[in-house]
Amino acid sequence: MSYGINDAKALIARVSDIIEAHKDELNELDGRSGDGDLGMSVALGLAATKASAEAFEGDDMGKMLAMAAMACNREAPSTMGTLVSSGIMAVGKAFKGKTEVEKADVVAIPRTFADAIAARGGAKLGDKTILDALYPMADVLEERVAAGDELGVAMGAAAAKAREAAEATSGIQASVGRAKWLGERAAANPDGGAILCAVVAEGLA
Repeated sequence: MSYGINDAKALIARVSDIIEAHKDELNELDGRSGDGDLGMSVALGLAATKASAEAFEGDDMGKMLAMAAMACNREAPSTMGTLVSSGIMAVGKAFKGKTEVEKADVVAIPRTFADAIAARGGAKLGDKTILDALYPMADVLEERVAAGDELGVAMGAAAAKAREAAEATSGIQASVGRAKWLGERAAANPDGGAILCAVVAEGLA
């Protein structure tokens, strides 16, 4: 099965809607160890991403995603917004010139996203960031599809892993970002970025 630009636009719209629905929850969590604006910031960025994608005319998925990433970067006033924009841009580069992508391309999105965030933010697995949910999610998605699962079934398993991994960041002291300087206060809570990953994964599943 192949997927075209309308499928990509629908996916972006779905992610935007998921984040909008959970922005207050994400703000509250972020307020325990950050500025309290995670949900609002990412919701603004994804709303801009959604609007850019919907307005795009043409069928080049890479170009559409590149423009959407720039829109996200302009509108999301936070570090997480910048990291999400980097992830979208990386997927756009992977899809450059493509009018359709295959199942394998879709399965590769979480890892492409994670690698871009790691490169931009300088974090790694175990630093108590979004990567602590995103990389395990990517692993399970790839493993389950390789084992023969349908994409929806594999995504369900990947979402469950993302949630488990996100919750497991509770009690860990952050190695990067503002949470690092808050020490024990931030350590008691799960990482907001990791929970963001889980929420989106569950919504998509």
